[in-house]
Amino acid sequence: MARSIEFSRRFTKQLLKVLTFYDERNGNDKYSRYIMTCLMEDIQRIALMPTIGSPSTRKDVRFFYLLDFTIIYRYNSKKISFLSIRSFVQKPLKIYQKK
Repeated sequence: MARSIEFSRRFTKQLLKVLTFYDERNGNDKYSRYIMTCLMEDIQRIALMPTIGSPSTRKDVRFFYLLDFTIIYRYNSKKISFLSIRSFVQKPLKIYQKK
């Protein structure tokens, strides 16, 4: 059964910054659209099987890698909340390490 999907304010702001950066740097939105396509495909997979992501130190929080980004999410039986999207090239993730 698919769960409802929720995006935190932090995730939304970070995603907007990422997309804006690539739009401005490249002079078009081709790469941003590619990021969004990949992101939507992975979100659909996670909605069906939330344990597909890598485990963190918290039982209900997992993460997955998408291109050059780490995406952190929390899940329960009814919903999935996407918490953060960060570039693992610029800022390595230290809070949520693999077990």
